Amino acid sequence: MKITATVPMRIDLAGGTLDVYPLYLFEDGGLTLNAAIDVTAAATIETRDDARVSIRSSDLGLREEHASLDEMPLGHGLDLARRAVAQMRPPTGINVTMDSHAPKGSGLGASSALLMALLHALNALREEPQRLTSPQILDLGANLEAQVIGIPTGKQDYFPPIWGGVSALWFEVDGWRLEKLSDDRDLVSWLNQRVVVSYTSIPHDSAVTNWAMLKRYIEGEGDAVARMRDIKAIALAMRDALHDMDHDRFVSLMDDEWQLRRGLAEGVSTPEIETYMAAAKSAGADASKICGAGGGGCMVTLAAPSRQAQVRQALTDAGARVMDAHVVSQGIQLTYR
Repeated sequence: MKITATVPMRIDLAGGTLDVYPLYLFEDGGLTLNAAIDVTAAATIETRDDARVSIRSSDLGLREEHASLDEMPLGHGLDLARRAVAQMRPPTGINVTMDSHAPKGSGLGASSALLMALLHALNALREEPQRLTSPQILDLGANLEAQVIGIPTGKQDYFPPIWGGVSALWFEVDGWRLEKLSDDRDLVSWLNQRVVVSYTSIPHDSAVTNWAMLKRYIEGEGDAVARMRDIKAIALAMRDALHDMDHDRFVSLMDDEWQLRRGLAEGVSTPEIETYMAAAKSAGADASKICGAGGGGCMVTLAAPSRQAQVRQALTDAGARVMDAHVVSQGIQLTYR
């Protein structure tokens, strides 16, 4: 049997870092807003006639093979994939092939999207009574990724690969809650008329930046606590702006969020990022923010439909790589052969 899971990645719109445990508990709950985009990751599982486990990452150019599950070590190489396979324990040997179409260090939640694809494909090999639900897979993936990176991790990246669309993600004392904002509405099309996604060509590590933000918050350093509370207030207001499809309020809130976020930790913004944002603004853009925790990766720029062409050209001229990326409603897609 051959099973392929293909998933979208995400752009985050507001409330990033409020999805990191336990920060949202300190703020009496967190809210993060994001949207699935058609930059995809895929994982293919092919069963074997023996007990061997082969794992290949096409985009990284890495491959490893192990005699069996029990002889597969943890702690190096393609460790996250190995932990996923070890946790799901497929009934036969397997060939795993993974592929990500995101730029390196994109800030689009690429590793989390790939993990959701892999875990869902592995789950499909299980007999029905043993299969996990998608919410169970989401929580499992977050725990596995925390084991690998060794610091607290956020959960927002796991939702768009599974459910797609535009979402409000609530993180509360009794667990998380998904609110789909784009069901039966034209919000996806409305965003696609306004959103430009570009790559700064600066790879970054969201986990490290998120940890720096969390550490400053816990230690009460500077105005980190006040900034995080303001970011939560902006996320609440942006949920309403998206619901109403209010362009002016939406762009104003995104700009406010970025101004707060860039002061949360050193390196969230860089001179190159500021240059790209200034170029976009000079061409008529209303707001820009870096995806993920900042420091590089991809950038979201908002511009009215009439200014889209000029903004895209200005970003290209400044040296950014404008991506052919669109908000999408579809989440995970599984194919069997």
